[in-house]
Amino acid sequence: MNKATLAIIAALSASLALANDFKTINGKEYKNATVTHVEADGIIVRTARGISKIYFVELPKDVADKWLAPIRAAERAAEENRIKEQHAAEHAAEEKRAAAERERTEKEKKAEAELKQLLEQFQAAEQRAIQDYRSATKGTLSGQVFVPTKGGENFKLGAVQVGLFDRNGIDAFIKTTKTYADMKIQELNRSIEDALAAKKQAEEAEVSWHQALRRLRSDDPNPESLRNSYNQAEQAANRARAEYGRLRGARDFYYTGAFYFSLLINPIQTAETDADGRFVIEVPQQGAFVIGAKAQRSVGDSTEQYYWLQPVSLEGQQKFSQNLSNTNLTSTTGTSSLIHTKD
Repeated sequence: MNKATLAIIAALSASLALANDFKTINGKEYKNATVTHVEADGIIVRTARGISKIYFVELPKDVADKWLAPIRAAERAAEENRIKEQHAAEHAAEEKRAAAERERTEKEKKAEAELKQLLEQFQAAEQRAIQDYRSATKGTLSGQVFVPTKGGENFKLGAVQVGLFDRNGIDAFIKTTKTYADMKIQELNRSIEDALAAKKQAEEAEVSWHQALRRLRSDDPNPESLRNSYNQAEQAANRARAEYGRLRGARDFYYTGAFYFSLLINPIQTAETDADGRFVIEVPQQGAFVIGAKAQRSVGDSTEQYYWLQPVSLEGQQKFSQNLSNTNLTSTTGTSSLIHTKD
């Protein structure tokens, strides 16, 4: 029993000193009995024979209800007060979440504007590289795109676009996008922490309302209100769980090659792999360059994603060979890939 109910019982007990006659449903009588105090399950009376406790279940319903009414009123008042406090706490949490979301949106707009400006600079640099490419003395870069299977065979990836990029431009691109990705990850980590706290609070409220619903009695004056409160708490918990999952997914995207390649456009030159995964692309004999490619393969019910960003240079030679395989994927550590991701 809660403190508010106990306080009502104590006040009620202190105010009762009139003598009454009581008769239990089994016929036992208490003559000229004075109620000294009321407990949750019965009343304590004093008679000429001493002090006794009469349980409510032993009294006729109308007599028991007379003494139970203040207790039930106190419980209802306490429950209504708890509901108000919980609603207030939930409203405050929602206001805090909304304020954090507005702040996050403003920061994201600023970061997006900065990234857009820097990407425009990268594209302008690539356009200048395209002009230089047209007049440069070229050689050929050939290779094959493949990944090994669990059985030890090489799976050749056909119809893969292999793009050629200027190394200086790619270095600037990586620096810019990596900085942006790190900022987004830090920002989302803070949002994830807030979302986790909100999820826990919403789930605690959901459990609390469910327990209150289970305690619902047939004589409760507001059963529908309690059911509505539980439904609202359940919906809020579902939203909190969904938001937590969404934020984790949004953060994890910035660890992947998909993020970098979603921004990597305007290559100097492209070539497409044939059915055996082979490609040939013209590359200036002088200068530093990068070849980039992305591919995918269905494996059972899942789809594997592959990304490559590999530095190349002919160093004055007419021909050079560079394969793209599992040994230089962006997700393979300790390789020559210019980025390292967590695909």
